[in-house]
Amino acid sequence: MKLLSLSVWLGLLLAGVSYAAPASPALGNGNDTVFGPVNDALVARAVLEKREVFFSCSDQRFSVHLTQAIHDAREIISNAVDHLELAISLYNEDGSGRLKESKDEKSKRTFDEHNAFITYSQFISQLRWTDPKAAAKDKAGLQKIKGTRDLAKSLVKQYDNYIAGQSVPWLRDGIPYVRIYCNEEEYLSAQDSQGRTYAEAHPGEQNWLNTQLGTMYQLLETEGFEMNRKEVWVPRKDVCPLRRGPTHYRFGLVPARQGIKAYVSHPRMGLVEETMTFCPAEFERWIAFNDDRIAQGIHYRDLHVKIGEDPSERQIQAIDTLLASPEVNAEIGFSRGMMWLGNFLTATMIHESTHSQAFVGGQNTLIDVQCDGGIVSTDVQCMRKIASGEEGAKDGDPQGHRDAEMFSAYAMAMYTNAVFWYRYKMPRERDI
Repeated sequence: MKLLSLSVWLGLLLAGVSYAAPASPALGNGNDTVFGPVNDALVARAVLEKREVFFSCSDQRFSVHLTQAIHDAREIISNAVDHLELAISLYNEDGSGRLKESKDEKSKRTFDEHNAFITYSQFISQLRWTDPKAAAKDKAGLQKIKGTRDLAKSLVKQYDNYIAGQSVPWLRDGIPYVRIYCNEEEYLSAQDSQGRTYAEAHPGEQNWLNTQLGTMYQLLETEGFEMNRKEVWVPRKDVCPLRRGPTHYRFGLVPARQGIKAYVSHPRMGLVEETMTFCPAEFERWIAFNDDRIAQGIHYRDLHVKIGEDPSERQIQAIDTLLASPEVNAEIGFSRGMMWLGNFLTATMIHESTHSQAFVGGQNTLIDVQCDGGIVSTDVQCMRKIASGEEGAKDGDPQGHRDAEMFSAYAMAMYTNAVFWYRYKMPRERDI
């Protein structure tokens, strides 16, 4: 096998991985070592199973919850599409970005209209401006919310394809497959099929490489490559933790990075599948959180109200329970509401799906936009700054519409609409 130059290594390392965002993002793991452009490698995809998404979770207990999360994510994103359409309907149809006179104030809107519009402004990207460039910014805001709607529609379509076991016809330059795992041991190994480490298979080489991005470790991937290959070495900076607590090591010397819930690794250089991996350290917490919310009657399913309807008597009781919960009203900062929404496994599934080319298309994947200091939008203050363009902007243009966590939070907030979330990112009783 031809060895990669340092410049090729660095290109691969920068290309490859999107994480469910911790307090600050990890450096990416890359994908290795078959030469040739990714589009040539994707031609081999046609001989794989005819399905865009594969489910390869071998943890029987957790796989039940993960399967349910996929189904729930489909319903939540479909509901987000409906709310985004509702927000878009408030605008004049001339594309100017101006609101209809009949909808330009809160008092003129229904609860659902105002909730969809203002929550987008607070959670994703500010839609109304008063500065000298307001007209251009308002017009750009309309284009952003339309783009978010279109991405959500694509996501619903791909969830439907997955659930139905159908595939979208593949074209050259099209999207790859994604395979969903619950442990890297299902597709990574420290040794090849002959029992050799990378260094043993490549005399004179080491099992790791020191780069400007940090130490990268060579692991063997056994899934997702061209039809004539059965295994390929991939560089990894870190892997999922198996348990919470201090950093531990897997596959020999590879650090298991604390704080990562899940991540997507994209196809590069011969790999023709994405991998979406959910980290074992989070399984029990996800399951316990879900079961506890069901027991309390404050699961997101309990808090969903159809557009145009009011909360039922049972939901009013659920609202009282939610608002009294120390998880959302403790006086330790007002990120508590966002933490509550984000603690569901389904929220992580939505976040990771937006990183996946297979779910949203190769040119449409969302990223983890950063505030100053590398903080990401799981921090509620960072979310506000990104939405307003105060931080994380590109050439002065707010980039919240490109952020995976902000999309996931908006979708979850629109689904748990027995309350509203746009005021301080906390649940509040409906006021209109």
